[in-house]
Amino acid sequence: MTEPRGVTLKDIALRAGVSTAATSQALNDRGSMRPETRERIKAIAAELGYRPNKHAAALRSGRTMSVGFVMADSSLDDGRRALQRARQLASLVRSSAEHGFTVTVLPDSRPDLLPGAQIDVLYFPDPADDRGILREAAARGIPVVATDLYIAGAPGLSVRTGYDAAVRAGLAHLEATGAERIGFLVDESEVPRDQIGESAYLAWTAVRGRTPLVSRVDAGRRRLAREVRDLLDRGADAIFAFCEDGPEIYLQLEATSLVIPRDVQLVALCTTEAGSGECALNERLGVTRACVHPELAAEAMFTALGGPLPADGPAVVDLPWELISGATTR
Repeated sequence: MTEPRGVTLKDIALRAGVSTAATSQALNDRGSMRPETRERIKAIAAELGYRPNKHAAALRSGRTMSVGFVMADSSLDDGRRALQRARQLASLVRSSAEHGFTVTVLPDSRPDLLPGAQIDVLYFPDPADDRGILREAAARGIPVVATDLYIAGAPGLSVRTGYDAAVRAGLAHLEATGAERIGFLVDESEVPRDQIGESAYLAWTAVRGRTPLVSRVDAGRRRLAREVRDLLDRGADAIFAFCEDGPEIYLQLEATSLVIPRDVQLVALCTTEAGSGECALNERLGVTRACVHPELAAEAMFTALGGPLPADGPAVVDLPWELISGATTR
């Protein structure tokens, strides 16, 4: 069975009694014609159910309607880093599809592939990846969208995910509720967001003259209970769980003789990425949480690239985050 043919400019022109050139000018708000004629053509187009061909428009404007996604050769060596990269790619694919774009995956070690890649923008999701491909993109005038990385002088977008801001807010909340020795629990991995979180914690403690208490959790979570116990043995009266294991830590603390939040307070990081249910579970348990939304980076890219970009460097976008108080802090 043949699919019905879509409405064309010629169909609209015939109904309106004008040329196809005039129809195109009216629908794209170009050319000089009487306002009432332009509006009449637009009304006929809407009546006929006309939908512009994005790909044809892209060809006319020189756009490819494709986003390049940088994949590090080493991203699969670390389980958590591989999971984060998979979530980033899935989020970009969904958002790109909604905007009529495809996604082209490029290895960070092959900047020589850029000339033939035919992409409108390069999406660089991990500041730890090889940046040679960024320099090649900038040299070719391809806009670069980088997560938690500012590339001076390169056109494009710098997306700040908010991990550092969420950490500072959670620590400030614990300080305001009387916590004196705040322990920081973070994953033992090479995921940049963990490095961002730990750096924010260490900077915060240094500024306030506090002694840092950091414990690292292995990927298999075999040491989670031991690391929580270690923080408590070192005198922690509050824990910031940056490792997204707030529910497990809450249940461990509940099994001790400690009373939450009288004896020990808990703040947990959680994300709303697809496949990540930490925020919902933390909410059900009443855990105070710092929620970040890294999955919004792709949509922020399309929003920003829809308008003019600074010529002397990337625009900067801050993704939303929020601190939600629960029963685990005073």
